[in-house]
Amino acid sequence: MPGEALKMTYFRPAGLVLIGTFSVATAAAEERPVALVEHIAGAPDAAVQAFDYVYKNDKIDLRPGGELRLAYFDNCETESFNGGLIKLKSDSAKITKGGVSTKTMRPCQTSALAISSAAREAGVSVKRVTPFPESEWREVSIVTATPRFIWPKNENAETQADVRIYYLDSDPAELVWQASSGGHQLVYPDDAPVLKIGMPYEVVISYGGEPVNSVVFSIDPNLELPDTPLANSVPLGL
Repeated sequence: MPGEALKMTYFRPAGLVLIGTFSVATAAAEERPVALVEHIAGAPDAAVQAFDYVYKNDKIDLRPGGELRLAYFDNCETESFNGGLIKLKSDSAKITKGGVSTKTMRPCQTSALAISSAAREAGVSVKRVTPFPESEWREVSIVTATPRFIWPKNENAETQADVRIYYLDSDPAELVWQASSGGHQLVYPDDAPVLKIGMPYEVVISYGGEPVNSVVFSIDPNLELPDTPLANSVPLGL
């Protein structure tokens, strides 16, 4: 509900777009996801759906002729598969059993952003040049004002996820929107409060009143990014 406060400290040193610290520590996941499933079809035995995270050592069965497209988080690659058996590695995938795959590069950097040479890309997610440790700061910049929020699946399927969006350019931070989801994703609706361009927001995911994931994001309609599922999403838990 608007007006509810969340303690947040963030900084804007000269020359940086935005610097800040998490108010909610991300829960330690079993493993960091390798990629996002952007598309899957004709694969009833794959055990994954669109917008699922996939992890190292996961196996995806596309036999005999299923289709799959993965967007990797740690590089600027998208890989399309047809048929076969796929096994995820730390930053790529191995395909066997007669399957074929094709990799393509996707735009995930833009000259409008300050990016360190060693920064890892998470789709549209960019580590800004910052003196803060990576564990304390991550910002996602996206083109769309109605992003899809994606977070790791919760093993307790009976528990609803509470999704809250906080506006950080107020003191204290202001809760501007709240909803619940029985899954692991939620799209910001058209009839929700309009998100201000270039301003910092934080999305917080909670289960049973316990915050487990959070990330800071902002809207930048000038980003030169393709119209893809990952480019229009705010991934949490990376």
